[in-house]
Amino acid sequence: MKSRLAGLLAKTNLPELVLLSRYRPMYPDRSSDEHFDEPHSKTCQDIQIPAWKPATLRRPLLLSIVALTISFIAILEYLSQKSHVDGGIAFARLQFSSAITFGYVYLPTVLAVIYSTVWSWIDLDAKRLEPWFQLSKPDGAKARDSLLLHYPFDFLAVAPLKALRKKHWAVVSAGTSTMLIFWGVTPLVGSVFTMSAVTVEKGVTVRTTASLMPLLNQSRSLNTNFLMSAYGIAWLGQSMPGFVTGQGALEPFEADQAAQMQLAQLTTPSVTVKNKLYGTSLSCDQAEIRKHPTGDSYSNRKGCMTFPGALNINPLSQYGGLYVGYYLDQHSDFSLSGCGCPSPNNSHTFLALWGESRGKNPNVSVTAYFCEPSYWVQDVNATVAFPSMNVSAVVPLGPRTALSDDHFNRSAFEYTIGTGAQSASQRADISETTSVIDQRANLAKLGFNYTVTNMLGFALGLSRLSLAQYAEPDHLISSFETAHQLLHALAVTDLMTEEVSEHNERRGTISGEVFAYIIVRQLAIAVECVLGLVVILIIALYILSTRRDSQLHRDPASLTDLIKIMSGSIKDSNLYDTYEHGLNEPPTKLIGGKMTRVRMASCRKSDIDECHATSSREAVASTRQLSQMKQGAASRVRPFQMSLTVAFVFLVLLGGSIVAVVVLKIIIDERNGLPLPSASTTVNQLVLNYIPVIFATFLEPFWLLLNRILCVLQPFEELAAADAKSSRSLDLKYTSLPPQLVVWRALRARHYILSSVCAIGLSANLLAISLNGLLTEQPVLMDSAHNFTLTYKPEFGTSVQRTESWDYQYVAKTNISDGVSLPPWTVPGLYFVPFGHVPESDSDLVASLTAKTQGFGIQANCQRSTFNSTSVITGQQNFFFVKEQTPTGSPITCGGVSRPYGGQNLSLAALEVFTQLDPVSIDQPDLGISSRTNILANATLEEQLTCNSLVVAGFLRGNLTVSFNDTKTENSDISQNPDILGINSLSSTWMTCKPKLVTGLYDVTVDSNGHVDSYEAAGPSDRDPSSFCVNGTTPAALVATALSILTNGANTGPYWHNDTFVDTWFAYFVKHLSNSTMFVDPAAPVPQYNLVAPYVEDIFARLFAIVLSLNEDWLSPAEVDSTIPGTVLVHRERVFMSGPMFFISVVLLALNTVVAVAYWAWRPKKILQHMPYTIGKTMDLFRGSGLIFDVEDREKWEKWKFGYGRFVGRGGKLYEGIERRPFVIPLDS
Repeated sequence: MKSRLAGLLAKTNLPELVLLSRYRPMYPDRSSDEHFDEPHSKTCQDIQIPAWKPATLRRPLLLSIVALTISFIAILEYLSQKSHVDGGIAFARLQFSSAITFGYVYLPTVLAVIYSTVWSWIDLDAKRLEPWFQLSKPDGAKARDSLLLHYPFDFLAVAPLKALRKKHWAVVSAGTSTMLIFWGVTPLVGSVFTMSAVTVEKGVTVRTTASLMPLLNQSRSLNTNFLMSAYGIAWLGQSMPGFVTGQGALEPFEADQAAQMQLAQLTTPSVTVKNKLYGTSLSCDQAEIRKHPTGDSYSNRKGCMTFPGALNINPLSQYGGLYVGYYLDQHSDFSLSGCGCPSPNNSHTFLALWGESRGKNPNVSVTAYFCEPSYWVQDVNATVAFPSMNVSAVVPLGPRTALSDDHFNRSAFEYTIGTGAQSASQRADISETTSVIDQRANLAKLGFNYTVTNMLGFALGLSRLSLAQYAEPDHLISSFETAHQLLHALAVTDLMTEEVSEHNERRGTISGEVFAYIIVRQLAIAVECVLGLVVILIIALYILSTRRDSQLHRDPASLTDLIKIMSGSIKDSNLYDTYEHGLNEPPTKLIGGKMTRVRMASCRKSDIDECHATSSREAVASTRQLSQMKQGAASRVRPFQMSLTVAFVFLVLLGGSIVAVVVLKIIIDERNGLPLPSASTTVNQLVLNYIPVIFATFLEPFWLLLNRILCVLQPFEELAAADAKSSRSLDLKYTSLPPQLVVWRALRARHYILSSVCAIGLSANLLAISLNGLLTEQPVLMDSAHNFTLTYKPEFGTSVQRTESWDYQYVAKTNISDGVSLPPWTVPGLYFVPFGHVPESDSDLVASLTAKTQGFGIQANCQRSTFNSTSVITGQQNFFFVKEQTPTGSPITCGGVSRPYGGQNLSLAALEVFTQLDPVSIDQPDLGISSRTNILANATLEEQLTCNSLVVAGFLRGNLTVSFNDTKTENSDISQNPDILGINSLSSTWMTCKPKLVTGLYDVTVDSNGHVDSYEAAGPSDRDPSSFCVNGTTPAALVATALSILTNGANTGPYWHNDTFVDTWFAYFVKHLSNSTMFVDPAAPVPQYNLVAPYVEDIFARLFAIVLSLNEDWLSPAEVDSTIPGTVLVHRERVFMSGPMFFISVVLLALNTVVAVAYWAWRPKKILQHMPYTIGKTMDLFRGSGLIFDVEDREKWEKWKFGYGRFVGRGGKLYEGIERRPFVIPLDS
């Protein structure tokens, strides 16, 4: 028997557990198996054999994980630094591609999930093999520190704490790392990257595209167009032209093609480059004022003294002012050269006067300064917006250098701003030849009612000080300097030419806002610190693992592997006594407290000592014993995690999560997003990304625990019927892999519940990814109800009066030809009653305001007419008339005066007429004209309004003969008007227009400044407009008043012309609206009515709307606190839920719920007396079993069937555990 035992041990070459005890070993009999035919014992001397360790705890993998983790830290720090330096790590103007979005929103979490999965394998091996490492220590380990350890089945946070108390440092390192990865890295890494609007800068090449034209060309090129631009800036809210700032003008430049493509990808892009700034400054000295009987004189003590009384301030006005330039022109009332200041010493000097009348017999207090401008150029770093090229910043790089008279024609510039006329006259459109720009209406709004020159109006319009402040010298000088600087900058811009040097390229910088993925630095530091701790712990695990002894030479992955490893120990009689007492007992009670330490060793044939047999009792089994055992069986157990209580709590959590996500989605959709949790980016990232992912990372460990429990119990489910093959029970290797990776083995074994649980555990990683991208920040326009306080109500009252302002034509000009926005509340053809202001709290964020408001416009109602054109145009003052009826049916003759100017004999001449009619009496009614027509002095109001509501427009062609030549060079009346003696080859197109007021209710959307974004009719427009006219005002009166303003300015000084330059605003608007000269070209046929009429009607509609916008006070004031309902659209950053991520998250949570229901519905039966979580309790299942002797016979092993139940084992005793058929009886038998 000894030799047979020795042969068996040599054959197995397996390690054994040796009990360190004071008792000598005993070997009992087995009554029903050949291996138990005689009692014997053995001893074994320990020797070292090649140790087995899993790849997860060996040098290559652990060092690779260390290197990978350090790489993650380095990459994250690199991206963090790049984000800090460049403003981001990926950029897009509007939205990112799907690949980039995936790369920064989802990929970090995907990598973290993969990393955590690999690490969970390492963690599992460290925990499940810790008992074997303890047993492999030279002096062994206590049972409670080895055989009874069950780290893999402890909750994630519990295992490291238990290990810390037991000083199992490998488990502490691995378990703590797992916690840090699961609850630190995985949820945080998805929050590190966020999208934000950032400013980026890049170096580019730029080149100058224009410079000052040669001096000889400047006087002919500098017309009055820049005065018109200054008016728009001073009074109409027009923005500065490109490359112009209030202090000067820059040389135009452009970036290279590549840079322009980059600029197009930016929001609010700009270019910064070294440039030249052309500017001007004033040097002023107080004038010496001398009193004379005829008035005051002013001296600059440099040879300039004005004539006494030549420059008096009207004492009847409270405030008055003058700008007196040097040059004399027919358009200027005052000039220094005409008042006693000789040239050349004072040719660039102007006099600024401001007077204030005080007292009942006013004595005017005058502030007077002589100023001389200087012109300079300076190197600057200039920043301009792209593509408007508006200047946003100018930083000086050096001193100012005087701009010599060889480069800038200062005389031509000063002549134009002082007189309002071009120094070198030449033909041009009215917009470039207008002399005095009428600023009276705007100045009246400031309380200033004094007739002014251009420069004084610009000074007041640009500074906008109180009138009393201009008496202070500093304010007066600075106001004129501001006006002078703007006009000079605009003039320099007009004098730029594209003739530049070829070698002018230089480096610049482009910058702008883009949407970028950035690194949230605080969270990046947190992730780096966590990963740094993980590196330290991995290194500690590496050191511990590589230095530990292992007596294992196989993976204890299955019950079969465990039998092979434990077979020698189970044959040991003292250790067998331990099993007899049961390893269920507390460790202090094992073997009556005699079991002190257990260790593991390896045996070979040559090292086996002779075994000494001792006596044993013969085992006899009977039916009666089996019955008694069945009746006295211990209670069956099932893990607490499989209890219905846990199932209820878990299912409620899952169901509540689904409901919460769905309800949150509904709320977000209904409310157009939710407010951001905080103004802090870090807090927002934590709330929107970390917290949702943390839920998934807590869910995953729980599924892992349920999975491991099922992996342990699955073999016993097969063994319960006592008819299981080893491949489906004892050989199953479910506990050696992370549960996520067991799915394939479970599918092959057709363990579908287990495979589902494995898959759903793996899906927790997908859930983490989807939850990371579930909630996102997005800019959105939020609308909210708002009651707008009204300033005016839709009624025209007694305030409807004619004004002498021509602002409407300047507004129309800048809109039609320059593309400047129309005034607030105005669109082409309609004016809307203002309905509110921007809420103060959201003034910077408001995108638009919307409400229902009344809109007003006119329909031109033009019809083709015919007049005796030759009679109309000959003579200095000729009339044409139209027969009309008043609203009460009375007949009335309406006539209009035509005073066209010839200037000289012209062939192929053209003329444009635009005239309002008046009630007249005629002496030749059959001709339709009269040279002796008089306006009816006794016309009734009804007759006046009837005729004043009519306008005649005409386009004429012919050859002109005049009494004498007087060349027309600019748009202004001349002192003598030549008679037109004759005209031949005349052709004409006439139309009579009878505009009617129209009104309707509109849904109007405006921006924060009141400029109309969109409008839509909210009701019919055929409502009687008379209901909107009160206190004696009628629609006809309103229209007539507006037409008197329109025609007064639009038809001033119509001249026959033989070119395509036009002298009236009416012709100018026709020319630019049609974007063609065909209607004003004398060489072209007279325009056809059906072609030109739409443009005339468009002019009526546009100009009427502009007139209303410039005369808001025609509307009646609204009652105090009167409001109308509307909505405010505000830019907000809101929280939204991703549609795809919502779908994925809900589906995954639903699958979690379904699998959870299946898990508890088909949970394993209660068959075990204790859970086999530890080595000791697993060994206990083989107590008395003969399988320890059969394990090496693989041929038979694969053929046998196995089961869990009752059997007669060693010594004839009755046991419950694992045995092969036919020795085992199922529990339910």
